[in-house]
Amino acid sequence: MDDNAGVQTFRLNNKGLARVFGELEASIMEAVWDRGAATVQDVCDALGDGTNYKTITTVMNRLVKKGILKRTLMARCFVYKPSQSRDEFANGVAHSVVSGLLQDFGEPALAQFIDAIDDVEPSQLERLQRLIEQKTSKVRGG
Repeated sequence: MDDNAGVQTFRLNNKGLARVFGELEASIMEAVWDRGAATVQDVCDALGDGTNYKTITTVMNRLVKKGILKRTLMARCFVYKPSQSRDEFANGVAHSVVSGLLQDFGEPALAQFIDAIDDVEPSQLERLQRLIEQKTSKVRGG
């Protein structure tokens, strides 16, 4: 599957999964990722009272069409599983967003990325430094 093929939009003003999914899709994906596999009823139970079974079914089937979920018929009931782990999905989205920004905006995007590092924890900054060193060494053929 193409990395995050079902993701078409990145909403700057939202947070977490709601940046790439609608609010309901994000809640559904969290429920499925938490369980590893889930039926529509499992997701309805996870989302709580007031959840409409038919609406959840429709949204989960749309996530299947987008390639985000897979479904299998088991004992007269569909079981849905994520196409990727939460981490794989997050890495794919981050890669797509950062690559797109660098391709479209080049230096300004890179400069903003560096400015945003001011808000990063020191341990993450050290990890970033190691990643840069590894990438630099790889590019130089070492």
